[in-house]
Parts: sequence; C-alpha cells; structure tokens
Amino acid sequence: MTEPSVTSRLERLSPDTIARSGWPQLFEAQPEARFYQHPDWLLAASRHLLDTEVECACVYHDDTLVLLLPWQARLQRHRFNLPMHDHLTLGDALVSPSLNPAEQRTALQQALKLGGDTQWDWQLCNVPERSELARCVGDDPAWHQREIRQSAWFDLRGGQAPGSGKLRRNLKRLRFKLQEQGQLRAQWLTRHDELQEAMGHFMALEASGWKGEQGEATAIANDPSLKQFYEQLLNPQFSGLQPLIALLWLDDQCIAAQYALQTGSCLSLLKIAYDESFSDFSPGSLLLQDTAEHAMTQNLATLSLVTSPLWAKRWHPLTEPVWHLTHYADNTGGHALRTLDRLRQTARARLRPAA
Repeated sequence: MTEPSVTSRLERLSPDTIARSGWPQLFEAQPEARFYQHPDWLLAASRHLLDTEVECACVYHDDTLVLLLPWQARLQRHRFNLPMHDHLTLGDALVSPSLNPAEQRTALQQALKLGGDTQWDWQLCNVPERSELARCVGDDPAWHQREIRQSAWFDLRGGQAPGSGKLRRNLKRLRFKLQEQGQLRAQWLTRHDELQEAMGHFMALEASGWKGEQGEATAIANDPSLKQFYEQLLNPQFSGLQPLIALLWLDDQCIAAQYALQTGSCLSLLKIAYDESFSDFSPGSLLLQDTAEHAMTQNLATLSLVTSPLWAKRWHPLTEPVWHLTHYADNTGGHALRTLDRLRQTARARLRPAA
C-alpha cells in the first residue's frame, strides 16, 4: 500500500483560505460535528472578540485536509494557544475520522511544528473530553492535562424528554398556573428573515435582568462586540451551521428565550434568558422542556448546554470533563514553563484543603 504524500502549511483565517483549505469538507466528515469546530464560529470570533490574528495549522494527506488546528501566537511567537475568550466556552481541532490513533498523533506533531523552532508551549484550553484532540494527547508526557470544568448535555435518543418524574410534574403544575394568566406558546425560529427580530427579543430579555443592571452590565446588548459576534452567527457563510432562537410567549409578551446553534444531530444552547418578573413560574425551565421535546420531533440526538450551570443539576444531565491541555517544548523556555506550572499546581493543591 502506497504511503500518502504528507504536507502541512499555515493559513491566515479568512473566508477564502477556509474554502481553499478544505475545512468545510472536513467539518462535514465529522461523526459528531459541534459548533465550535465550524469555520463561521471562529470567523465571527476573530472579527469581533479576539485581539490577535487567528492562524490555522493544516496537515494534508494527498492534498486532502486531515487535521486543522486554529491558534493565536503570543510573545513574539514563543507561546501559542487555541483562540480564547470568555464567550468561546469550548475549543477544538478538526481531525479526519479516517486517521488511526498513530496517524492522529503524527499529524498533530506536524501541525505543532508549523509554529517554528522558538516556541515554548501550547495552551489548548476548553477542550471537551469527546474531542479527538484530547484523545491524541492521551498519556503523552510532553502534555500537561488539567480539568477546568464540566460540559453538560442530554441524550435525546431514549424517546423521553430530560428531567425526572418529579421535575416534570412540578413543571406541569407551573405551566398550568401560568396558563391561567394567558395563552402560552413556544416558537423555534430558523429562517433568516425571522432571526433578526427574534434576536431583538432575546437581547431585551437578557438585558432586563441582573446582567443589564448598572455595575453588572454583562448583557450582550450592552457590549457592541458581543452583539456583533452573535448577530454575525445568525448568517453563516458556510453550510453545516444552523442558528436557532427559541421564544416562549405569554399572549403577546415574550417571557423566555434561547440562542442556539445546530450542527448535525446536536442542538447547542449557548444562551438562555427569561423575564425575571415571571421567575416564580420557571419560564426558562419550561422553554428548556419544550425545546427538548421539539428537538426530539426533529430527530436530534443531543441537546447540549455547552457549560454545566448550577441550575442544570436538577435536570440530571450527562456531563464530561473540559480540559486545559499544555504542551511544553523541549527547550529552555519550555522547561522553565513546565517547572513554573508544577509550582503553581502544588500551590493550588495546598490551598484547596485550607479553603
């Protein structure tokens, strides 16, 4: 069997290089594609959220893209990291499912070499357990792995909506009480001509609560960059990413909203907002229940919460670790950073029992 011709190159992130690189085709080949692997996710982030340029390390077998690793370079290209921002809650590389584990590791090493000979370390943050990137790292001693949080999701393939019997009974009671005040209905909007108006309802709800209060102005509507980031995602340039905004109405009043992105059979809820004057009726939970049931009618397999918020515990979702992966170069800078991180880890471990 003839060995494939292997090449690698570094590309600056742009619509033209995305199309030329084969990224859309590699995304479509993923057995469980996720929104944070999609090119439009990083295009929007690069344009509106990130302060340094995004580059893509591309590895090819016979001119077919088999691995793509996005990164940002820092400190005169001595340090590299996956694109990082508070609203980039998960990150990943794209790896061809045709590669076996040994080929995956080789391709990853080829991608890392594109950073040059002077690099000290790689910081790959927010990598979920399911990621092929996490599997590539495995037990490699050149990598330090630290769990930073959990990601939660619901498996919809069992034919039953999420939530225990007790939770469903409680939500049924709250829904009945709310319906005494008016007609309750949910919408799931995906058409481009609907999404802009729906986005207005979502942002108004999010800004109406504590996020929009003075001194706590973290709402999307209060930050032009965030607003433009989420609005750009409503009009993706490449196929495979479907934005969705869900709204819960009481008569003519919108009382809850969700901002979501669908890739393949997975619907990911990025943001949830509700009218706090109706908090006694748990409108956010009612809409979550409705969206899960709607997703099942669309034959979706997964409803992802992306993060693992405290309120989700009563729903008993499945969870997986999210990792911070660090690769240290075999040079003076890499050895120094490894020693520094070990000291920090020891300090954290000593402080934890005291807390």
